[in-house]
Amino acid sequence: MDAPSRDLRLDDFICEMSREPASSLSHERLMGLAARLQLSGELVGSRIAFAKDAYARNLVCRTPFFELLVLCWRPGQVSTIHDHAGALNAIRVYSGELTSRTFRPTRGASSSAGPVEQEAEERVRADARMVGLDRGGIHQLANTSSEDLVTIHVYAPALMELHVYSTASAVVERRRLRYTVADDLDEISTAVRETGAGFGPDGPRP
Repeated sequence: MDAPSRDLRLDDFICEMSREPASSLSHERLMGLAARLQLSGELVGSRIAFAKDAYARNLVCRTPFFELLVLCWRPGQVSTIHDHAGALNAIRVYSGELTSRTFRPTRGASSSAGPVEQEAEERVRADARMVGLDRGGIHQLANTSSEDLVTIHVYAPALMELHVYSTASAVVERRRLRYTVADDLDEISTAVRETGAGFGPDGPRP
């Protein structure tokens, strides 16, 4: 049984997450472990970089069991309405305010198709509880505030693709993901662009 009072360093978190395959990991356990994860300000700061046209997905680490990312949002930046293709998710707000919206299929729609309708919305700040998405959940994240937003995300397993939904159409789009790369960054992120710290390859954001 986990000891809730004991914080986890990143190496401890990696060990705990490797104890069982992501396919058998419960969302409750992921949320519990993620709540205990303590990341240094230096590590998070090295992954804070904003993109020009959409929010940034900056990789911290990835293992066969999970991935850890820092997402950076300018005011007005928003994700699509999407699921995580079977992956679990835990989200912590590092700074700013996150708008989190959950969705469900409209009456008569199948569980794996649209259209969808919004069922809830909440605003989450850095001193609030964590939020997340269980298998089969559908959500949308946004920065609806006037200040920059930084969030920390754990996906188990690593989120390589997702399904994008619509409130107006039954069409569901399968979309591959990519991490933010240096060419995506805005001018304020010049220092990170020059070092290349924390960025990697692969395919559009959700």
